[in-house]
Amino acid sequence: LRIPATACGIASIRPSAGRVPDAGFVPAEDRLLAVQLMNVQGPMARRVADVRLGLLVLMGAHPRDPWSIDAPFEGPGLAGPVRVAVLPEPPGGGTDPKVAAVVRRAAHALTDAGYVVEEACPPRYDDAIGCWRRLIVGDFGSVLNLLSPMMGTDALAFLNNFNEGIPPLADTASWSQLMAERDGIARAWSTFMADRPLLLSPTWTQLPFEHGFDSATPAGAAATKEMMRPVVPANLLGLPSACVPAGRDEATGLPIGVLITGQRLREDLCLEAAEAIEARLGVATPIDPVR
Repeated sequence: LRIPATACGIASIRPSAGRVPDAGFVPAEDRLLAVQLMNVQGPMARRVADVRLGLLVLMGAHPRDPWSIDAPFEGPGLAGPVRVAVLPEPPGGGTDPKVAAVVRRAAHALTDAGYVVEEACPPRYDDAIGCWRRLIVGDFGSVLNLLSPMMGTDALAFLNNFNEGIPPLADTASWSQLMAERDGIARAWSTFMADRPLLLSPTWTQLPFEHGFDSATPAGAAATKEMMRPVVPANLLGLPSACVPAGRDEATGLPIGVLITGQRLREDLCLEAAEAIEARLGVATPIDPVR
């Protein structure tokens, strides 16, 4: 939801786990653990208002997803201005200075809108990325034979290169330890976000790449794995995370989206902040949507 949005210069939201029912059939109706914990459905649109409308239509419990829930869209009011942690250059790899500058520009827009903004990094950020990677590799490796016939050559090449260097989970004890690690990371983030309900970061830490870059070589897959790291903690922890375009690279015209991650079931706060950025920075899409 957020990666295609940032690459196309549009808005989206990854809802909290369970907010929108997930009832897919690929590769099988009975879902893997990683899919149960992390897979979500949600809307993308040119404007944040349409993303909000789409989410309101989609959300709610459905019998085909036993873990989906009914919960109010609007959460309880907060005392005082909303505090936002800003992370222009996330740990775990490099960040293009042009991308970091757009994140800081979005932070200034939030300050102008009345938010209290400070640069701060949530705890165990690197641990969240590593835990997500081991969970994905360990789980999807068990169904690779089912997935392979449905995947093209490029997708298989990317998957194999992506998995390079990530050891599979050895046994059931390893799975149990991984889930315990995830729980500890979630608790650390929940404590951090009790004081700072929103986190502003890049969506990708580099500009969008040319088609095929991620699957052409192992180096391309490694670079993609590094640049997508800001989207990963919300995946692991089931948190809502909105993407909103915040600028374009002057040299190439490529869009740069920023990410607003929030507390569980606080999509309302994520979208309010995204709309504040959109209102102050404008919508500079790469194409004319009328033509």
